[in-house]
Amino acid sequence: MRVYIGCSGFIYKDWVGGFYPPLLNREDYIRFYSQYFQVVEINSSFYNFPNRGTVKSMLSRSSSLRFAFKAHRTFTHHRSYTQEDVKKFLHALEPTLEEDRFIALLFQFPERFGYGEENLRHIKKLSEDFKGIQKVIEVRSKSFKKVDFYQFLEELGFSLVNTDAPRGKGFLIGPWIGIGAINYIRLHGRDPKKPYDYLYSFDELKKIKEKVRRLGERDTYIFFNNTVRAQAVLNALQLKLLFGIRVEVPKSLQSSLREREWE
Repeated sequence: MRVYIGCSGFIYKDWVGGFYPPLLNREDYIRFYSQYFQVVEINSSFYNFPNRGTVKSMLSRSSSLRFAFKAHRTFTHHRSYTQEDVKKFLHALEPTLEEDRFIALLFQFPERFGYGEENLRHIKKLSEDFKGIQKVIEVRSKSFKKVDFYQFLEELGFSLVNTDAPRGKGFLIGPWIGIGAINYIRLHGRDPKKPYDYLYSFDELKKIKEKVRRLGERDTYIFFNNTVRAQAVLNALQLKLLFGIRVEVPKSLQSSLREREWE
């Protein structure tokens, strides 16, 4: 199992001082980030279609960083896209494919999107329209926790996203099953009252590591989405250490470490 660990996004104001040096220029954030991580998940593409020029700029400012992109909400939440939308989205991502620095396209569906024939047809349509690239799917309704659905994804060429998130009625956690060509894990935090504002304890990270190990021998990508106050950075570095990956923890974060079992 080759494990790659990073964060969901890298441009956050409240990372300045904790992770990014206070005087670091915004355009240098990605260079600084890539000193510590090999992979990043881009979430801004969910809100706005990515710009090809911006994607090329990110590539030029990071020598080896690899990228996963979250599909725009028109494909997952509005579900009213056109073939022109598909072409426009893929055209923007093309430079990462050309440089072999593309990980996957993430389709994250809302909790209201449940298991049913119409929604399965939509997923199948996505598999056809985005044929030829690595695709992962995150479903948030417990109604998808079915062997039939997992087999359906395998047939379509999707990998299943395994998640850790606040426990709530109807929200699918896990399911910690390896489906598809790669393992893809998203860690959202566990506080239902404060989305993305959570610091995983060292014991919690140990348990997550064991769950990941059981997913099977695929290339494995883990992204921390508990981004408030750079908690994602701290937990991602800790998990890298647990997997035996050498990292240097920035001095600005060292004072925040609550447990030092890994030293």
